[in-house]
Amino acid sequence: MMEIYRSELSQKFVELFLEKMEFTEEEFSITLSYFKREYVPRKYFYLKAGQISRQRAYINKGSTRTFTSDEKGGEHILFFAFEDWWVGDLESYYNQQPASVNVQAMEDCELLVISKTDLENLWIQIPKLKKLFEQKEQRASFATMHRLQEVKSLSAEERYQNLLNKFPQIFQRIPLQYIAMYLDIEPQSLSRMRKRLSGK
Repeated sequence: MMEIYRSELSQKFVELFLEKMEFTEEEFSITLSYFKREYVPRKYFYLKAGQISRQRAYINKGSTRTFTSDEKGGEHILFFAFEDWWVGDLESYYNQQPASVNVQAMEDCELLVISKTDLENLWIQIPKLKKLFEQKEQRASFATMHRLQEVKSLSAEERYQNLLNKFPQIFQRIPLQYIAMYLDIEPQSLSRMRKRLSGK
């Protein structure tokens, strides 16, 4: 892992602290000093089930998929994550127990990571930072709930439309086979659906 220079940061990361959280330049510099840069090449894993999640990670560049595996080796994608998302396993992170999910890079990824110890020390120095992470965790909880509701109540076509609405460029960044896996349909069925809907 390497130190981070401000010129290498995405604008969204800077805005998150300086505008949304209204940090001073000094507070932002202190916060940034605790983060490290980590590269995860495409197809490599940031986190594997069974490992303990010891840090929080912000996607500065790239995309990932978070998934579980069943006893037969089948994979079940929970969500894709892109720039300005935080990834990991919160339960593993807070309880320091083995992770139940895998986080794999779908593209070459540049992550900004902070260890659990450093983050807790930073919260002491800048208490309002804890509020940011509480908000992010609440949003993640809501997103998980909505995902479960979607799987249980919507058709494959409705799930497909929702995915496109959220991520219009997803087919340019994520291979079709993984999108089909996320939608829980066969790749051939997804191709036919795309063709049919594009003709409307």
